[in-house]
Amino acid sequence: MVSIRPTMSDSVVLIPVSQWLSALDTPGGSVRRMLDAIYGTAPLDDRLALLRRALQGFAEAFGDAPVMVVRAPGRLNLRGMHVDTHGGYLNLVTHQREIVVVAAPSADGVSRWRNDRNEHAPFELDLRGIDPHQCESAWVDYIGTANVRARVDAHQGSWAAYIEGALLRAARASESSPAEVALNAYVASDLPEGAAVSSSAALCLAVFLAACGARGFEPTPAEQILATRDAEWYTGARTGTSDPAAMVLGATGELVHVALLAEKFSIAHAERLVWPADDVVVLTVHSHTQRRLAGAELLAYTTNRFAYSVALEVFRQEMQGLGFADIRVEMIDRLAHIQPDFFGGIRTLAGILSRVPEISSIEALRARYNLPDLDALVTRYFGTHEPPEVIGVRGPLVFGIAESHRARLFRQRLADRDFPGLGALMTAGHNGDRVRTPGGTQPYDRSVSLAAVAHLADESILLENLPGDYGASSPVLDALVDAALEAGSLGASLTGAGIAGSVIALAREDEAEAVMQALRATLSSERYARTAGWPSALDADTAEKSVEVNHITAPAGILPLSV
Repeated sequence: MVSIRPTMSDSVVLIPVSQWLSALDTPGGSVRRMLDAIYGTAPLDDRLALLRRALQGFAEAFGDAPVMVVRAPGRLNLRGMHVDTHGGYLNLVTHQREIVVVAAPSADGVSRWRNDRNEHAPFELDLRGIDPHQCESAWVDYIGTANVRARVDAHQGSWAAYIEGALLRAARASESSPAEVALNAYVASDLPEGAAVSSSAALCLAVFLAACGARGFEPTPAEQILATRDAEWYTGARTGTSDPAAMVLGATGELVHVALLAEKFSIAHAERLVWPADDVVVLTVHSHTQRRLAGAELLAYTTNRFAYSVALEVFRQEMQGLGFADIRVEMIDRLAHIQPDFFGGIRTLAGILSRVPEISSIEALRARYNLPDLDALVTRYFGTHEPPEVIGVRGPLVFGIAESHRARLFRQRLADRDFPGLGALMTAGHNGDRVRTPGGTQPYDRSVSLAAVAHLADESILLENLPGDYGASSPVLDALVDAALEAGSLGASLTGAGIAGSVIALAREDEAEAVMQALRATLSSERYARTAGWPSALDADTAEKSVEVNHITAPAGILPLSV
């Protein structure tokens, strides 16, 4: 059995596993109040089962040692899809499914990790001698060094890379050595992986918090968000800040409304609104598909992201071409700032959008605009692969502007308790991602939304009703959205990055069960199996468990148990 230090800083109290299990066996008094404060309306039996599983797993691996218990919930983005990296508005809630890490400081500076999922093999990490304080000016410089990339490559895509990134980031944040944040830990989770509820960010955040707790370091909310993103970047992923923001800024029973821009990161204007769970509920639907981007699918997805990355600067330069003052152009540094009111009405905004190329080659973009970072962006998104001859520029930009506007309106309609209006925003946003017509018989023609830009000049078309052209859905996700809408959902859309994963649907509380049953019937149908490319349909029990009411829980943190 591994030796574990029995004490740690005064800020976090370590409690033996046996005492944890005893406290959770028949929770009452302060323990019950703690659980109720964290989980709110979520079924407590499921949460207790996961906590016990994590504690028992730790005891089997490391013995009845004093430990801390850290949890990080999944997240949903109700409106504000694909806009987080460009400063668009977001509407984020936590998900009751979560990752739990039971951890104790390592006595010898070597980390030992176990997981309750068999596909994640046990491993040890000896980070002694590694210096995460190199390149103090930027984490991205550090993770770009040859020795770091070699370490990540050696993990061959295993979960160890995420753990390593989070531990090193915690050492950097707490001004510690990697040996001082080394942990012996057991991970248990009921978050489905690859299902667009951000299991990887939850893992990174929980590990970061545990490692910081081992040093008695209390990171600020902003530090937690950025560190989680950095830990994912360590593995090679280039995620935004919205996923950890939901997990860090959330509160039991509340939605977080915020616009984030990594280059000028601030959470000062984040707002929380009480979610009216007695009136409307959000349903989550696990499609049982995972993103495995390759071939044409990878090229289409990458092309959209590339186009998105240059479109905002193209828009700014078109403003300059129309004679806008430099100070006004400089104000358009993020999607959240592109609002009709800023331009004196929709007509002027439409005029700028009409000047943005609908399609363009990369060389034509280079010739027409001053884009000094263009080559770097081509390398970042396409690597050694050949970029397409032409890319759509206006479509992704229109989607981003309209989607950020939808996300801004989402906050107001929630405050006004305009529930049909909330649903309409969700469905309009999904139409910008949709790839198949309702019924799944034909490709969905998103180009109509681009032609509609010209009609905005008559000010009769509302920006929020313009889908744009992002196209990150799939026939499977479209089928689930259609099933929800046909069953009476107020609105539905994909959530997260798309291609696969999960769908969300908004339903009145008293109509939710009928919508859930319709979605379960779709999931277990032969038609759905054919759409997903499966040899047989899901069984009824799996379909039953794949559709559930979302319960908004507390943000990530170390459980404050006192026994």
